[in-house]
Amino acid sequence: MRRISIFLGVLLFPASVFSQSAAMHSVAVLDLQIAMRAALRAVEVCTEAGHQVGASVVDRFGVEQVTLRSNMGGAHVAETARRKAWTAASFNMPTLDMDTLAEPGRAWGLATVPGAVTLGGGLPIVSQSGELLGGIGVAGGGGGDNEAQCAKAGLDAIADQLK
Repeated sequence: MRRISIFLGVLLFPASVFSQSAAMHSVAVLDLQIAMRAALRAVEVCTEAGHQVGASVVDRFGVEQVTLRSNMGGAHVAETARRKAWTAASFNMPTLDMDTLAEPGRAWGLATVPGAVTLGGGLPIVSQSGELLGGIGVAGGGGGDNEAQCAKAGLDAIADQLK
């Protein structure tokens, strides 16, 4: 009986190994240099427009990769930019769109998600094949529309590298 149990265990062991490997996933990861380039370009564009901002890039899981702040950016801009980037990555949509969705009578609960910011200025970072890579957020740029334009400039600066 013991031999049969050992034989079955040896026979079934490879099946358990293969079933575990099937649960593994491969994901694209945003390179730090690319994240830095996007954040820097977003800050440059907003600064050229006369705004003192913060820009942040998070990875696909919402973990901060880089945050930059203009020399005279307010104390709040870095954290707000990070939260906008996190929100854009978490929901895979621009935060400016979420601002409208978070109104009472619609998806109002969005505004109550801990850490989420439903103000314009956050954009998802998506590869050319459509895979979510992360998010970029900008704060302190004089309103959500302006901040979204600065974030878009950051994305445009890295678009050719998002394979």
